[in-house]
Amino acid sequence: MLGQILLTTLISSLLLVVEHYWPWKAIIKKPIDKIFAYILGVLAIHIPLTWLLLIWGFFPAVYALWSITVVGGAVVAGINLLDNHLETRSRMEISEREAELRRRNDGATNR
Repeated sequence: MLGQILLTTLISSLLLVVEHYWPWKAIIKKPIDKIFAYILGVLAIHIPLTWLLLIWGFFPAVYALWSITVVGGAVVAGINLLDNHLETRSRMEISEREAELRRRNDGATNR
């Protein structure tokens, strides 16, 4: 059992190293998306662990692991979308205030 755990740990670690050093930017021509990077990292850990749990016959543990992972991933993705929306809205409000100040200043200078 200890050997199986060590092998699973090694496989997961190697996947993480490959994902980290893979030339993503050269392949997709832009920096890798943060959510995509999270998904790859979680998969590199969970897939080897899932296989180990299946070999051991711990099916309820597999269901629990993936249920928690999928729901947790959806929460992180949702929070990220919310953060992006709030940041965009904040930037728009700042731009609108700056534009209004410029209009006021231009009107004052033209008098």
